[in-house]
Amino acid sequence: MTVPSYFQTNTLYCGDCRDVLRRFPEKCADLIYADPPFFSNQQYEVIWGDGYEIRAFEDRWKGGINNYIVWMEERLAECYRVLKDTGSMHLHRDWHAGHYLKVMMDRVFGENNFRNEIVWCYTRPDTKHQKQLPRTHETILWYSKGKSWVFNVDDIRIPYAKSTVERERYSIATSKMTPGIHKRVLPKGGKCPED
Repeated sequence: MTVPSYFQTNTLYCGDCRDVLRRFPEKCADLIYADPPFFSNQQYEVIWGDGYEIRAFEDRWKGGINNYIVWMEERLAECYRVLKDTGSMHLHRDWHAGHYLKVMMDRVFGENNFRNEIVWCYTRPDTKHQKQLPRTHETILWYSKGKSWVFNVDDIRIPYAKSTVERERYSIATSKMTPGIHKRVLPKGGKCPED
């Protein structure tokens, strides 16, 4: 594959991802993480750089959810195109349009290529007149492009809780594959995080 001169590794490209990715060759990316607008119907202001400049952006969509999904699908189709056959896509979302995005990702990547929904939980203080459970999590949809993908579990392991280590010292397990009793062994380096 001949790589065009504008395509370089370890380079930051600025612009609409749909337009930027259209210039990339097919099957050139191992991993894509996207944190798109969430369809919150709000305007945001961010103090930028030296603390004096305010930059604003809107997450409002004329025509509602249908226009938002069409806009997203055009971009995610380009993501799919540039992913290698063993590549993965992670799409960050929240409660505003997350269920629409899941259905759309099933359509673009194939529902059989859905690998997991990664949950990012965080805390907020309660309010005095709270009338519902707090919205204190966001999710990341993980899709692979095909039946084979890369997952480096040893790179993300976290330490076991002390109680887990103590409990496992005394536990035994019976395996359906190999009948009999054997000592359960925890994987070295810690456990895979739950969220």
